[in-house]
Amino acid sequence: MKTRNPGKRRAPAKEGGSQRRRDSGPSKSAPASEPNTLQRGLEELFSLSLSVTHDTTVSAVASQCLDVLSKLLPFIAIGACLVRSDTNEPVVETRLPAGSRVAEGRDPTRLFPQAGAERVFPIEDDTGGSTLHIASDDPSDIAPGSAGSQLAERMARLLGVTLRRVEAYRRARDSRAEFERLQAHVIQAEKLASLGQIVAGVVHELNNPLTSIVAYSDYLKKKALANGEAGDAERLHRISEAAERILRFSRDLVAYSRPATDIPGPVQLEDVVEKALVFCEHEFTQNRVQLEREYDAFIPPITGVSGQLTQVFVNLFTNAAHAMSRSGGRLRIVMHKQPTAASVVAKVSDEGVGIAPDDFARIFEPFFTTKSDGRGAGLGLSIVKDIVAAHGGDLHASSTPGEGSVFTITLPLTPPSANTDP
Repeated sequence: MKTRNPGKRRAPAKEGGSQRRRDSGPSKSAPASEPNTLQRGLEELFSLSLSVTHDTTVSAVASQCLDVLSKLLPFIAIGACLVRSDTNEPVVETRLPAGSRVAEGRDPTRLFPQAGAERVFPIEDDTGGSTLHIASDDPSDIAPGSAGSQLAERMARLLGVTLRRVEAYRRARDSRAEFERLQAHVIQAEKLASLGQIVAGVVHELNNPLTSIVAYSDYLKKKALANGEAGDAERLHRISEAAERILRFSRDLVAYSRPATDIPGPVQLEDVVEKALVFCEHEFTQNRVQLEREYDAFIPPITGVSGQLTQVFVNLFTNAAHAMSRSGGRLRIVMHKQPTAASVVAKVSDEGVGIAPDDFARIFEPFFTTKSDGRGAGLGLSIVKDIVAAHGGDLHASSTPGEGSVFTITLPLTPPSANTDP
């Protein structure tokens, strides 16, 4: 009994010593001495994970998680290096204890290079390269099994789950935005298709009266010449020429709008280009475009479908006119036979605004457009590329912002055996 009583009397002294140690460093020893610190920390972390909403960002998640962990472990330096899937720049967040001399760095392998010890925990997010860091001048603060180490390990797991949710939300937002954008483009394309059918019908109905105008103007011109009325004959000649021009345009437009069921055959590419220029004449006038042509004296025929190739140049000429809509400019068309290969090269260059480097890589993607005025559905260049590829050709583009763009089309020539007279 005597040997037990002194032990009982010494117990208050031991508790007093423990109390003195807590008083000398309350922030540092509290998590290690309180058995419910880990449980309280887990509850706060779990509550934080439930607060993530669809509009939460990666930076916000990192900041909130580090705030919670810093409050639970005020004597430890804490940091996170999060690799984002949508950018190449990592997100780095750090929290330093008050009065700490630990300096923070930017090296993702060690965020606190001047600390006495640092532990790194992998974060299992979608990227696989994110990490959580804890550091202290005292290695025992972050030793395996310590409260700081256990909380950091669980924080890394929770952060991985939370970041996966944030990434899933981001992908869902992007998918919805992309779906809405594509839906708007499809609606616009359907409207244009319906309008094209209406216009084709109207143009078809104009053919009969135009034919009558041409026929009667020719009759009256001959009659005026027979009566010696040269002035009236000249006026009737101009009426006949204008009516014939409209008639040719309407017939070409109907043929252009008709579904392509033609069998590929020999095509004179310069005739295709001239027909496309007629279709785009109103665009050139409206946007103050000046035409320059440079053709070889003789260009052999190529094998293709005339209507599809006309669409290629209509799209290129229209885009060039729109690019020069601000102050006008020069549209230059160069066409020549490739001297070292059995092919024809057609180069279309403009003096427009050019294409920004960030947009250049996407110009051939369906539904991608840089026109913010509603004049484009983003299908023109995609269709051009598909048609050229279907003809066994090649399409190359280059652009300088502020100076203009150049589109070069290379198409194979018709083999000599297939080159027959019309």
